[in-house]
Amino acid sequence: VVLPELVGMGRAMEMILGGTEVDAATAERWGLLNRAFPDAASCRRHVDALAARLASFPPHAVRAAKASLLASERMPRREACLETLSLFNQTLGHAETRRRMEAFLGHGGQTRAGERDLQGTLAKLSKL
Repeated sequence: VVLPELVGMGRAMEMILGGTEVDAATAERWGLLNRAFPDAASCRRHVDALAARLASFPPHAVRAAKASLLASERMPRREACLETLSLFNQTLGHAETRRRMEAFLGHGGQTRAGERDLQGTLAKLSKL
């Protein structure tokens, strides 16, 4: 990945040609890093929570999601979409996926309200 793809040509020129330093908050806003933390303890809490959340998902689903994201990076859009669909369909062959999908639908995940509060809907499922 080249800098202009991450931040745009104008910002890349400002950084490279102007030798502009970028603070953490700006780097986060521009997409150079995922998240900025005020201190190490905040970072640790976030990492621990993220690790716990990832560990709560079925490993086959995490692998499929990661493969889907990587496909979007290395394939043309159409092929990446087809690959993502194939990977999703493969996850449906697992009993755990079917159980979680039924729970998602049972909690209204397919409804307008469920979609508008997707984080809340998913939070209900995190205890499965």
